[in-house]
Amino acid sequence: MGLSFVTVQRMFLGSFLAAFLTWVIRNNLMDATLTFIGLSALTGIAWGLSEKDITFEALGLNAAGILVIFSFFASIAIFAQICIGVFDFPTLGSYGLSLCFIGSFWWTGALIQPKTN
Repeated sequence: MGLSFVTVQRMFLGSFLAAFLTWVIRNNLMDATLTFIGLSALTGIAWGLSEKDITFEALGLNAAGILVIFSFFASIAIFAQICIGVFDFPTLGSYGLSLCFIGSFWWTGALIQPKTN
């Protein structure tokens, strides 16, 4: 069982609010657009991976490890590039923050899976 649709809607609303606040604070619509695109992509990745069986079956993918590892690193890179490009974070600090932030979600997700309990 994956994320409920209400939770996904809240995540998209959070993406919109973060983009809106970026526009208001930085007064730059392009930064807000990039923030919205990046956070929406992360929401889509999280939603797709929460319904892994359905997603992999629909896309015809094999769920054996390598794709999950690639998705983990891709989500770290997307979040880090948002922090670097939009908020002018330093590169090393941005990837460290991204590893801790995204990694904590992946770790929590792995702990609540029925096969690991």
